[in-house]
Amino acid sequence: MRRFVGWLIGGIAAVSVVMFFLIGPDISWQLLTHGPTTVWDHLEYPTRSLSPSPEPVPWQESEATAGFVDDSLLDSLEASQSLAFVVVDGGVIVWEWYRDDHGPDTPSMLFSASKSIVSLLIGAAIDDGLIGSVDDVVTEYIPELSEGGFDRVTIEDLLRMDSSMDYVEDDNPIGIHIRFNYTQSLADEILDLEVREASDPVFRYKSGDNALLGLVLVRALGDTSLTEYLERRLWHPLGAGNAGSWNVDADGGLERTWCCLAMTARDLARFGQMVSNGGTWDGERLISEDWIEASVAPGFSPDRWPAEYSGSVLANYGYQWWVLDDGSHLALGKAGQYLFVDPTRDVVIVRLGESQGEYSWATIMQEIASGLG
Repeated sequence: MRRFVGWLIGGIAAVSVVMFFLIGPDISWQLLTHGPTTVWDHLEYPTRSLSPSPEPVPWQESEATAGFVDDSLLDSLEASQSLAFVVVDGGVIVWEWYRDDHGPDTPSMLFSASKSIVSLLIGAAIDDGLIGSVDDVVTEYIPELSEGGFDRVTIEDLLRMDSSMDYVEDDNPIGIHIRFNYTQSLADEILDLEVREASDPVFRYKSGDNALLGLVLVRALGDTSLTEYLERRLWHPLGAGNAGSWNVDADGGLERTWCCLAMTARDLARFGQMVSNGGTWDGERLISEDWIEASVAPGFSPDRWPAEYSGSVLANYGYQWWVLDDGSHLALGKAGQYLFVDPTRDVVIVRLGESQGEYSWATIMQEIASGLG
């Protein structure tokens, strides 16, 4: 037994030394002390806070029994480590469910569902004249990246994840994606990105495009942080009823735009309702209708859509939004964070959880929306 413990300690030490040299001491320490990312990372890492709206807008709630709720749905929620499930029909909450230790006022991480909100912020910045258009090249805002080939990459390329940058999305412990998730020097990592010589023949999902979008927006905003801009431009106008947060790489640093917004299910549903409304909320226009339409329009021709998605409801990709096979839209994050929007039926559904489980939540949401519409 003593020998086994010695081998184990020696193995851990060896792995730690290798990681130290391959990915650096700061990232190695973060990875070893914090472990894999979870929906509770906003409680573990530095953040910028989103304060509740000074004029919160309460949701209307239906008192009628929701006909789509059955044992199958409830069992699926329980078995998949779900945290929250909220269904909004015509701007009214018709049903919501929370795990016993969760609730309407409990924020958790959205992971990559955050990307769709970053897309909304890009649209807001264009509406505000801070960014010229999606046709602007990246180096207009980040000239340092010209040597990396980004003088031929547009903001629209980043929005569609069509930049052909050298970013590989996987869980390789010494890979670029892990470095981005744990680095305390995010700007340096972004400025090291390069564009591959050959364009990607098909859509390739990569968070690096969103991280670079975030830096473009940072440069366009000047002295205003992304969190401050989100709070002023959308969070408060949407009447968010609770506090939220955005993880940053270090105190006073850059937001991890691709993964790390935290908010309640009810407040996430506000973004979905605004998209369903074509960019308005409570009678006020927050984002141009043209931007909403462009955001959820399919960005790839059939020959450029990967075969790996055939048979799934993920039919295309827009401006950081998944386009489903029935025309509805989806913000989607690791471990089953979902913001589903069906503007035709005016149905918005949020699912948050610690695990995806063995369920096609997008299909379940389509079925619920079909029954409500």
